[in-house]
Amino acid sequence: MKNVFILLILSFFILPSHAKDSEELFEVFNIRNEEDGSTVVYATNNYMCDESVLIEFNTLKNMEADVKLPFRTVVPAGSKKYKLFTLTIKNRSKGSQLGYTTRFCHGNAFEGEHDDKHVYTIPYKEGEQYGIGQAYGGRFSHYMKGKTHAIDFTMPEGTSICAARDGIVIFVKDDSNKHGKTIKYQSYGNYITIYHSDGTMANYFHLKKNGSKVKVGDKVKAGEVIALSGNTGWSSGPHLHFQVFRFDENMEVKSVATKFRQVEGKAIILKKSKEGYLSVH
Repeated sequence: MKNVFILLILSFFILPSHAKDSEELFEVFNIRNEEDGSTVVYATNNYMCDESVLIEFNTLKNMEADVKLPFRTVVPAGSKKYKLFTLTIKNRSKGSQLGYTTRFCHGNAFEGEHDDKHVYTIPYKEGEQYGIGQAYGGRFSHYMKGKTHAIDFTMPEGTSICAARDGIVIFVKDDSNKHGKTIKYQSYGNYITIYHSDGTMANYFHLKKNGSKVKVGDKVKAGEVIALSGNTGWSSGPHLHFQVFRFDENMEVKSVATKFRQVEGKAIILKKSKEGYLSVH
């Protein structure tokens, strides 16, 4: 009997059924062996950071995997045709079907944890001091899921913004000049995202148009100037929105509380303050 092969794929992206030179930043694809009907599933990760991937099958008829299902793994940054697993036919005289859904996110969502011992640099030049209009749990927007540990530094547009921690730049947007006081303006915000060694990331938001001093792939050090502050996106006035976050095992954004360096080696949680805090590098 001729083997029947049906592939059903649901994902955040439309995924191809055969390998190719991909332009997608992250992609799951498969190659079928026409001789024995087996299928190998691969991933390509063009991001500058590791990607966690979860594959769940909604159809798997007359086929078995060489891994435990549902399948979870971390695909290293820059991987090309990274093998995930192989599906083999149980009985070649019968038809087979497979279908799966794919979810993925940045960093190691399954084992990664924030290094709570790490002390961050307040993200502006050493010796400067700016007020904090909104801190953890702020009523304007920091009560929202995934933003509860964000900090808004009130500062004039064009203020130099510095990296709060060593890392690699994974996203840059600085082409917008729009802002407004409602959430509908959120997508117009300029930002930089930096990936850290423990799998967490930091967002620097509301940056000035054309204000980025770095590009994707750049490695930066804590205290290095990375951008100019602005007033873009969902914003009621010029400021820098800063937060550290990671993805949890359910691939949902989890904001992370951070401590910042002060004089004499002190490490503190920043609170809402008109006077603000001195940046110590």
